[in-house]
Amino acid sequence: MEQKPVKPTDASARRKLIRSKVHLGLAAFGTLAAVVGIGVVIKGGLYFDRTKVLVGVGIIVVSTVLYVSMLFVESDD
Repeated sequence: MEQKPVKPTDASARRKLIRSKVHLGLAAFGTLAAVVGIGVVIKGGLYFDRTKVLVGVGIIVVSTVLYVSMLFVESDD
């Protein structure tokens, strides 16, 4: 018994397109946030400001968790 491949409907194709754009936006935001965090860490290190260093490390950790969490989202292929 053969199964016929299911053709994607317009709604599912649109959802897939929107989901891919959201993933792209989150990836860009995660990358830029990590760059900002690195900048804050460097500035805090230059002025020996422990608070800025810890804030920068926090930004890096949050952006990395955001970026990695996208890898575990199910894709509807």
